[in-house]
Amino acid sequence: MSLKAGHVADFSGSLAKAIEDAMKTEWETVKGTPMPDTDPTDRRILFVAIAQGILGYLNSHESDAITEIEYDDGVGGTSTLDVESVEFNVSL
Repeated sequence: MSLKAGHVADFSGSLAKAIEDAMKTEWETVKGTPMPDTDPTDRRILFVAIAQGILGYLNSHESDAITEIEYDDGVGGTSTLDVESVEFNVSL
């Protein structure tokens, strides 16, 4: 499954939807009332733009994201592996 940024017309299961859900939760926590659910188009444009920007940036910098992995060597210590490349499966 790819990391889906989302579009206003294709919002479900996307990072943009996760951002909207987090916004609703945080709004209610801070303000004590549910976030107004008037026409969501303007805020969804913002959330989609943020999600596309984040995933686009990560996609173009995927080799910079993870450079090494440390793991338990199974005999009481740790070892490190250098990561030569990372490929994110991104759907913008």
